[in-house]
This record gives sequence, C-alpha cells and structure tokens, in this order.
Amino acid sequence: MKKIIAIALSAVFSGCSKPEKDTTDTQKTSSTVMQTVLNTAEYTLYQNIFYNDTKADYNGKNASKEGVFTSIYDAYNSRERYYVWGYNDQTKCCDWQWELNITDTKKLPIKGSLVKVEGVYEVSDAALDGLWIINPEISVKSEYAGNGFDVDMKTMSNTLERVQAYSIVNFPDVFEGKSVCGYGRILDASTLEDAYYDNSWTIGISGDYEVPAFGTLVEIEGKINNGEITQCKISENTIY
Repeated sequence: MKKIIAIALSAVFSGCSKPEKDTTDTQKTSSTVMQTVLNTAEYTLYQNIFYNDTKADYNGKNASKEGVFTSIYDAYNSRERYYVWGYNDQTKCCDWQWELNITDTKKLPIKGSLVKVEGVYEVSDAALDGLWIINPEISVKSEYAGNGFDVDMKTMSNTLERVQAYSIVNFPDVFEGKSVCGYGRILDASTLEDAYYDNSWTIGISGDYEVPAFGTLVEIEGKINNGEITQCKISENTIY
C-alpha cells in the first residue's frame, strides 16, 4: 500500500545529531490568510531528488526550508505525517513538499502557518517517499489562524491533498464523522476532483448547495460519511 501512496506523491512531478525542538520566532506575525510560497529552485531540487532518484546523494546533508506547514493522516500506514511545502510558480499546478520526522508533537505550528525548518536529510523506509528531514527545528514566521476542521485539506498542497483523498476514499472507517475542508474542481453535481489534473482523484459530495458550472474551482466544507463528503458547503475558490 505504501508504494501506491508514493506513486501518488511523484505523479505531479512530470553531521546531524541536534536535539529536536520547536522554536518560535519572536518576530512572527499572524494572519487569517494562508501565505503563498513560490520557489522554483526548491521545486527543481524536489524533482531532482525524487524524479531522478538522487536521494542517497543528500543523505546526512543539512536541509533548510521555508514554506507552509501542514500534516496528513496516512491511513495506509496508520500515522500522521508532517510537511513543509510550497508551489513552483504562480500557476500553482506544480508543488513541492518535504516530509518532517517530528517525534515530539506537543508544540506544533498551526496548520497553514508559514515556517522555517532547519534539519538534516535522511533516507528512510519509514518516510512516505523514502526521504525526510530529521531533527527539524521549526520557527514560525507567520502564524495562520487555522480552519478548525479535523481534516484540513485547505492547508495542503495539491499533491498532499491527493494523498489525503486516497486515504479517505480507501479507508472510510478511519475518517468517519470527521469534519473536513478542502478544494478542487466540480466534476459533476455529486463529485469533486483534483484542482488541476484530470483522472487524478475524485470524491463524492452531497448537500444542499447550488451546483457550480462543471470545472469550477471551489472550496468545500462538510462531514466525512462512508468515504464521501456530506452536508457539503461550496464556495467558489479565489485562492488555489
């Protein structure tokens, strides 16, 4: 099953023993709007490592990232996974994301916050895509107000939302009754699909809403029921 998720993660591409700690930047700001991070160099590095399989070349090297913090629940492996991510460019169809091996979850940033991460790359079979950043020191640059949903797909990159959607659809019991928010395109009156890619992922939606034109990019809120999103509220998307 892990291999299935790893394929999903890659589909969008066409000296190290510091104790882990969570630091807070005293100069941080707060915002009700999630910050947009654009970094073509980071995307190129991400492609090189995972597309060209050069993970071993980075094992043990220092890693420094600035991006949006979020997490997904990987139901295939029954664990929460943490990420820092951003976009390649303003089109927002291509993204990059680095998994963080966080062992102390007592003081995590709010999902959607802009963070800086310092750590060390490690090749590991426990990482979803075979490489993560260990001993991450996380400082918050702009704290996001948060959405308050159990499953917050609005704070996820397109790739991470895809992986999360796979888990919801394939392991419905794990997510039953949880509140959820996210984004995508209207495929038809009862189906949401990937925001940018055809034949990627879909999830059933239902509720008392006026159906937007098919293909419209929307945000959704609702409850997960039997692997679908019910009691769904839809608004046209102006962010993603």
